[in-house]
Amino acid sequence: MTLTLKHEKGWFAAGVEVENALKTLTDGAFKLFVHLCLVAPRETGVLETSQSELARTLHKSTGTIRKYLQEMQEQGLCRLSGFLPVPYCRGRIEITDQFWPYHRNSTASPTHTVGDESLDQVRRLLEERSCVAVSFSTADQILARKWLEDGVSIERIEQAILLGCARKYVAWRNHHDSTPIRSLHYFEPVLEEIDRLEVSTDYWKYVRSRMRRVERLWEQSQNRKQTMEAEN
Repeated sequence: MTLTLKHEKGWFAAGVEVENALKTLTDGAFKLFVHLCLVAPRETGVLETSQSELARTLHKSTGTIRKYLQEMQEQGLCRLSGFLPVPYCRGRIEITDQFWPYHRNSTASPTHTVGDESLDQVRRLLEERSCVAVSFSTADQILARKWLEDGVSIERIEQAILLGCARKYVAWRNHHDSTPIRSLHYFEPVLEEIDRLEVSTDYWKYVRSRMRRVERLWEQSQNRKQTMEAEN
């Protein structure tokens, strides 16, 4: 019988390198390692992210994430650079060759290329929203780059994120759906929708002004949820 993948995208070659990581790391650090393997570009094994992004994605505190990263580095699984004590500052995580199952592409494009400033703007827009836990993976970057190359403005992308998050908060308040948004693709239909709408500038100002209050409630809810899970 020929085995086939259920999903052709989003998988990772979990071979002897992952098995060695499993034997080396504590449970929490291993979970972080697997997440990094899933989202880091295959060509490089390098991911630029922040402790805050990782904390939101894995439902951990930034202090716990920092401890896991230090453990990974001390055990020789990764090299860290650029991280500061401030959790939202971005740094660089490189999985070491011993624990990375792919041959690295020495001709891969440098981390900073033409258009990266715009990509960073999209990433920051996502980071500003509390209900978003997007790691800005390779797939997210490809989609963001496609939007920008198609002439979609940063302002338009921000509006799609605002509207998508506003609807997420409404759904949460009505039905208690507290699952974070985990992919930029979530906003794709919203972007297509607002391209067909004529909405005034005042409307977007109103959405921004209301967003912060709801986000504080979301953050409080998430903190209570994490506390309850830790106690159990």
